Amino acid sequence: MKLYKIIILLVSLSTIYFAQFSEVLIDIDYSNISEKEMFIFENFEDEIKAYFKNNYFFDDPDKLSITLDIHMVIENINNKGGEKIISAQILFSNQKDQHHYSKGFDFLYNRGEALYKTEMFHPLTSLLNCFAYLQIAYELDTYEYLGGNKYFLKSQNIASDAKNSMYSRNWQSRLKKIRKQIEQTIYRELRYNFWVVIDELDKDYPNFKEANKYYNNFYESLIAYDEYYGYGKPLSQFLNAYNIEIVQISKRLEFQKIIDYLSIYDESNRVIYQKYYQN
Repeated sequence: MKLYKIIILLVSLSTIYFAQFSEVLIDIDYSNISEKEMFIFENFEDEIKAYFKNNYFFDDPDKLSITLDIHMVIENINNKGGEKIISAQILFSNQKDQHHYSKGFDFLYNRGEALYKTEMFHPLTSLLNCFAYLQIAYELDTYEYLGGNKYFLKSQNIASDAKNSMYSRNWQSRLKKIRKQIEQTIYRELRYNFWVVIDELDKDYPNFKEANKYYNNFYESLIAYDEYYGYGKPLSQFLNAYNIEIVQISKRLEFQKIIDYLSIYDESNRVIYQKYYQN
């Protein structure tokens, strides 16, 4: 046990600390926990926040500025072999189009315990790492086509190892979901095309021909997604997050057909799309 702690300490000291996450928000629901058990979670939220703010998750951390919004529900605490096993649910979000929910998972935690980043499996930090890499992967997908592959695979590898651990609850399901996200190349291409257009139009002297080309690619990806998957997540989350920007871009590029299409495909946001036709 002492050797394990020494290894963790050496790993943490040798790591260069950066903050890929510009803002880390933590909200934890303790309503299922009795008052006498609450002492276990003293500074727990601060420890999770410090874990994300002070550790290195990406090769070029200055390149990223991701908002990480975490909601956790503590379900119960069980004593097993003198250790407290905590069961919880968790939701990771970037407050825009990325929302990753994970039902029941189990982890160990002792009052005042510091969280260290390590490649070895840990029932809590491995889950935090898994979803951090997912957020980074989706962010990098907007920089270049399928640019997040490396970090999707990091997330997948964590889930693959975790499903064989002593804390394997729901890790098989998480692994299956991650693999599905990796394989949804139509959706990933759609997001990439959209952000190429955003970046082009943000320039002082945008290339409108280039913007129109990628916006047409975005439109064709929407149609392909509909034909292959139909309506639903994750595209519905994306459209909920960026419907206003889609209207603004469509007006600027005089690209009415995407509005006509989305007014039918995405009925929940039809009122927003109809603003395209207003002066």
